Amino acid sequence: NVNAVGSTNCDTIFLSGPRWVRFMGDSGTQLSTTPTDPNQCGTQVTGWYSGLMPAVTQTVTNGQVCFSWHSNSCTWSNTISVTNCGSFYVYELSMPPVCAARYCTNTP
Repeated sequence: NVNAVGSTNCDTIFLSGPRWVRFMGDSGTQLSTTPTDPNQCGTQVTGWYSGLMPAVTQTVTNGQVCFSWHSNSCTWSNTISVTNCGSFYVYELSMPPVCAARYCTNTP
């Protein structure tokens, strides 16, 4: 979540390859869609979605996740897929480009 303080945590769940993920609960329900400052989201390098969310239910769009580091809001990036499931989104995420990088979530 954007409110979690920074650490050196990594999203290692993606080591075996891309996975479809649905975010739920207090940590947030979707990827952040605005630049996030470094040292938030429980990590040093924060990932946020810079693409367009699919507007129509059951459609998929591809877009870019940017990873913020120092004063650059897009030092590294990954291409992901986002599916509109009506009342929520699911994301096909892959391993962030560097360790100490994680995907950032919030609740819209």
